[in-house]
Amino acid sequence: MTHETCAWERDPDELALIPKSRRRKILSSYEAAVPATIASEAVSLPRGLSQRILEVEVAMARFDQAQAVRSYDLPALLLRSESSSSSQIERLTSSVRNVALAELTDKAPANALTIAGNVAAMREALRQQGPIDIDSICDIHDTLMANVTEEGLRDEQVWIGGSPYSPHGASFVPPHAARVRGCLDDLVTFGRREDMPSVTKAALFHAQFETIHPFTDGNGRTGRVILHRMLALDEALLHATLPISAGLLHDVKRYMGALDAYHEGEIEPIVSCLADALELAVVIGSRIAADVDVILGTWRSSNADRAGSASHRLPALLVEQPVVDVGFVSRRLGITDRAGRALIQTACKRGILSKMGNARRGAFYQATDLIGILEEASSLQGIRRIAAR
Repeated sequence: MTHETCAWERDPDELALIPKSRRRKILSSYEAAVPATIASEAVSLPRGLSQRILEVEVAMARFDQAQAVRSYDLPALLLRSESSSSSQIERLTSSVRNVALAELTDKAPANALTIAGNVAAMREALRQQGPIDIDSICDIHDTLMANVTEEGLRDEQVWIGGSPYSPHGASFVPPHAARVRGCLDDLVTFGRREDMPSVTKAALFHAQFETIHPFTDGNGRTGRVILHRMLALDEALLHATLPISAGLLHDVKRYMGALDAYHEGEIEPIVSCLADALELAVVIGSRIAADVDVILGTWRSSNADRAGSASHRLPALLVEQPVVDVGFVSRRLGITDRAGRALIQTACKRGILSKMGNARRGAFYQATDLIGILEEASSLQGIRRIAAR
């Protein structure tokens, strides 16, 4: 990566609003990054790291295969953990319950509505077909940021750290807006390569994406969603998602340091960081799956209703959406609202659901046991407890 000098121009009226002490530090030019092209760049890693990547890919394949035979949609549950952890890396937090609520009503807390955008972006990424291109990247980002007005690639300079008034003194200044599309063209070309392991390619794609910083906001969360798209595209994960961001959240300092090292031309730190995050994600995903199996088994054993009853289909629906209301249950199970209301009441009596407390938001019900699993797997303390088991 090199740098170029760019002009920095501000309207005099705007400058007048900036404190004089800050105004003196604003210069007429600044240095912006010029990312190296990587579409055809040779990639070489130490033998030990290459072997480690192969071991991680084997563990991922085993986990993926195990999910293929489950009778419920574990990926739907895991993408919630992933979305929560990815948002926590950006210091954006909300409870799993409120995020699930935000998918049903706009009366949920603001942070929950924002993180629900991450869940929607994950679904968009996993829905997409074909190679990654600029349009598909923008679709993921626009889904993520649906609650704000921003759409499309940035047309202004952004920077990380320093002052909010100018890029002077920033810790990193991504490329000038005029370079963004060309940088992304190079990146998506790199994404089509087939001469390296999927984990290596995903790590380098991610680091290059974060270096380009193609959007005004949401770059980190968009980039981590695209990690899943990359692994699915290379068929490293066919049936499952993994809580990759939970693995990264375990050591955010290392993750950020690896991205900084990439700016200096070092690729090993980010590849190693992602490999370790994926290994931990397999552990977390396996723990979640085992715990969900136990809960669903308990629910199943307490259900004496006739075969084919909607009550037998409700648990799988709750894995997908652990907060529900009568309308949602009725629509998804193809039953009347009256039957849906009766089903929820029965589920409450059996301890499967419990009514949420805020009456102003309407009548919503939560699968407390499932939410508890996700809360544990989405917090830094919970992740460390799972890793230490």
